[in-house]
Amino acid sequence: MHDLIIQLLNGLVVGSSLALVASGLALVFGVLDIVNFAQDELFMLGGYVLFFTVQLTGNFLLGVLAAGVIVGLGGGALLYGMVWPLLGRSQALPLLATLGLGLIIQQEATNTFNSTTRSVQAPIALRIPIENLDYPAYNLAIVLVSAAILAAGYLFLKYTRYGIWLRAVAENRPMAGSLGVPVPRVYLLAFVLSAALAGVAGALLAPVVSVYTTVGSDVIINAFIVVVAGGMGNFRGAALVALLLKEVCVIGRYRRGAGLCDTGAWHLFR
Repeated sequence: MHDLIIQLLNGLVVGSSLALVASGLALVFGVLDIVNFAQDELFMLGGYVLFFTVQLTGNFLLGVLAAGVIVGLGGGALLYGMVWPLLGRSQALPLLATLGLGLIIQQEATNTFNSTTRSVQAPIALRIPIENLDYPAYNLAIVLVSAAILAAGYLFLKYTRYGIWLRAVAENRPMAGSLGVPVPRVYLLAFVLSAALAGVAGALLAPVVSVYTTVGSDVIINAFIVVVAGGMGNFRGAALVALLLKEVCVIGRYRRGAGLCDTGAWHLFR
């Protein structure tokens, strides 16, 4: 029972971060009907932005905010610049463009940062006693922060002007444009928000999994699975399925041994 509790807690940590990445993927797909294959590299960049910000300032919270802002604005602008000219053509072209962008980002990161794994110290040293094990309080903080971000995202989509515009464009793009919705601006916003979610997720998980150039590859496949299972373009569904799938996965590993949970993002807590 003790091991199961720890596995469930770990499941919440990875699942909540995965929910941020998957929600960003779902947002872009819902608004633009494209799959963003560069999301994993934006996750990786979020970890690097946090690492260097902490090195320079010693402020972890500033690093997380910087990851969201820098990756959101930079990654969103890059995606928008590459995908916008391709919209309305073959659906394969935006997909290939994001795939190419992801490969470029990863290669440039490898050239710049090498393959060295960089560690980031968690900002919360407190550990919570659970039977005979002290569980890191920071891991639980990841869950709370991720839940707060997802809740804020849901409220943004439901009640704000731009959130309503995002939903309108996702529902019927030509009609939304004819009613005065600034569709190009909405596209850019979708890319920025999606990239920011990936950047923040990478920053939050950095103290747990460290920072290296291929860290995004450990989560992106499972993020795509979550997006499909939650309903393509469904922001809330992606978040809920990410948490549920991870918990089901760790329970299955606890009861039956190795399997899907020992690959990719499921194996972050090895």
